[in-house]
Amino acid sequence: MIEVETIFDSEFDSLIQTFDDQSRHLKLQFDNQIELKSYGSLLRLGLNVIRDEAFDSLLERIEVNRELETALDNVGGYTIDALGQQNPKTTLKAIIECAKTKALKINNLVKYLSEHPTQKSIVADKSDVAYLTNLSKNYKTNICTIKELKKQMHFNEILIFYSFNGGRDFEYLYNLSANIVLILFQQEHELYKKQLQKRKIDIENEITSSDRLSISGIQYEPLPNIPIHLSEAIEEIVNRLDERRNADYNSYREEADILLDEIDENTTYEIQFENEHVDKINSNETVFTETNDLIRGNRIEIGDKIRVYPNEQFAETLYRVAVETDEEVFGTIEDDSKRWRSYLIELKEYYRDGLYALLKTEGLKVLQSTVENYFDESVKFPQHDSTLKAIFKLKFKSISDKDIDYMLAPIRKSKSTYNSTMIALGRGLKQEIKLFLKENRIGEILEKLQFNIATLQKFVDDYMPLLTVKNKKIYKSNTEIIEELLTRLRK
Repeated sequence: MIEVETIFDSEFDSLIQTFDDQSRHLKLQFDNQIELKSYGSLLRLGLNVIRDEAFDSLLERIEVNRELETALDNVGGYTIDALGQQNPKTTLKAIIECAKTKALKINNLVKYLSEHPTQKSIVADKSDVAYLTNLSKNYKTNICTIKELKKQMHFNEILIFYSFNGGRDFEYLYNLSANIVLILFQQEHELYKKQLQKRKIDIENEITSSDRLSISGIQYEPLPNIPIHLSEAIEEIVNRLDERRNADYNSYREEADILLDEIDENTTYEIQFENEHVDKINSNETVFTETNDLIRGNRIEIGDKIRVYPNEQFAETLYRVAVETDEEVFGTIEDDSKRWRSYLIELKEYYRDGLYALLKTEGLKVLQSTVENYFDESVKFPQHDSTLKAIFKLKFKSISDKDIDYMLAPIRKSKSTYNSTMIALGRGLKQEIKLFLKENRIGEILEKLQFNIATLQKFVDDYMPLLTVKNKKIYKSNTEIIEELLTRLRK
């Protein structure tokens, strides 16, 4: 049996209606050129969240979201001020503020718990488990996630859900052999009624068939349809949820906040740590948690302990650590890199300004400026083998080409090994770092490159320390940064 406890609030319901009206007006005003997909996702999350910090995070994301502003600019250079009282962004924030201030969902959930002392289980989003566990200590209530629930076969208690997400949720709940209570906003209840209507139609199509009538001889009288008043914005996002692959939908249902990962916020956060170090992290960039899982920058919270993956100069940094910790494998590459450069330095001291011309006679094919770059130790090897050969031929004039090639063979091998290593590292190895952090073992790519545990441990300790987040604030959205640059260029 499924029972629905509906949350009615006139102010909240009026704001939802206003939001729908404004979104519809915006489409008509600009000939359907503006479609605020992320706003539907944000609204849906507003119906799901129950914790104050989750509401605050959601309001912050609405504030920095630039979808409406960008769309207005694209259709004619309008600013958001041009909307006046028809601004869905303002209304969306008001909806979330109302749900937070009145604590509509959590208060109704607690009300149900207090009025029904029988044994119950709340099926919670993963991020809400700790909060609800602490809240429900005074009630006969267990807390579990949807993932944990699916492992059970029998239920001796009431199952309480505080969100409803459309067709697949309905199918799952409808087939559960348990008593179910849904604590839902009126708008979510309308979604439930829509699914119930679909099930009624399916059943009626079966029992009104000519075959069934001929067998039973009983004429079926159709039941009247259930009146449904569904929010357009909510229906749109739920339809997109129903279209997901099963794996994607299950991930969403396990933790509703995953919708945030699909919202293109293009926001940079300034993260300050307790040791006063400051990092700038993009909303879509991932960092490692204390449990060595990956989360996006937009979900970092104050008090979290995280490791920041050093995207910039990652390959060079990891290679440098490898040289320091494993000379047996990488020492030869360093020796060979120093060897050819030392010969070039000697030739420069001897021939001075005439060096480039002489190298050209020995087969050099690069520009003089490129040769000058070779004196920088960050350049491990020249790009072309002909450069190495020209240097060796000028250094060892009396040696034959065959002997030169013999002398160059180990250097060329080191060059090839170095280049392939840097190419592999340059692809980004965050998953292999995750494997090392979680299981203390080397992944397939790093193993082929002969990296060892000591190297990775030093790299993690020196460049990815576990730090506690002291403060988090919006730095600037990428859009704002680009706009500032364009403004300065116009000046």
